[in-house]
Amino acid sequence: MSSEQRGFVFGVTFIVVFATLLSTIPVGLQGQGNSPDMVIPVDPKIISGFSDTADYQKSDFIPVGSLLVYEYNALGGRNWKCEFATLQFSLGAKILYGGFLWLGTVDSVKFVSSEGIDREDRLSLAEIEEDSIDGVMRYTLTYYANGASAGGFVTYWNTTTYDNSTHAWDNNGLFLVHGVGFSASATSDIGSLLVSLLFLQLPEVPLLINILLVVPIWASIIFVLWFIIKEMIPFV
Repeated sequence: MSSEQRGFVFGVTFIVVFATLLSTIPVGLQGQGNSPDMVIPVDPKIISGFSDTADYQKSDFIPVGSLLVYEYNALGGRNWKCEFATLQFSLGAKILYGGFLWLGTVDSVKFVSSEGIDREDRLSLAEIEEDSIDGVMRYTLTYYANGASAGGFVTYWNTTTYDNSTHAWDNNGLFLVHGVGFSASATSDIGSLLVSLLFLQLPEVPLLINILLVVPIWASIIFVLWFIIKEMIPFV
């Protein structure tokens, strides 16, 4: 195999592998990219990528003894229970026996921040304050028992109105969103990301970094096109 043929194989392989890896990136891994600047129940921009969501805040919880409890059904095919006690949240899916009988047990989840900090199965207001960027944090949820994905958990508050997460919670201004699945828009989002990359228009990415990312891609594309044209035209 000649050096040109090896270059052609490498170029095609590089393009195919890059496109495959890019197309498999979940939308949520593209970063938060948003800071809420107005008080609304749910900012749809920060929960893009979820196919189904449940949103709630302090006013949705009901007192049960020393706890505050909020329950919601049929999210990701399971029924959920969120509890708040001693300034901490816990979340779990109800374990149903025979598909309908609940004896009070839940399949607890762990909260993992976008920085990879494992908050275990209790997420405190202080930890939300510590993790959040401009009042926003999107946690990855995994089941405590087996490590399987349980979706994502978004917390946010208006930082111009409330000094911290505790202040926001006390005044019904801390918004909680539990999302599962990926929306049908993920493919188009990935397509937009690829086009932005190729034309040096990645949002919130310095031009030099964008150039460093795109140069090997364009080099591979140009080489592949040149090789194809050369092989199709004799004596070139």
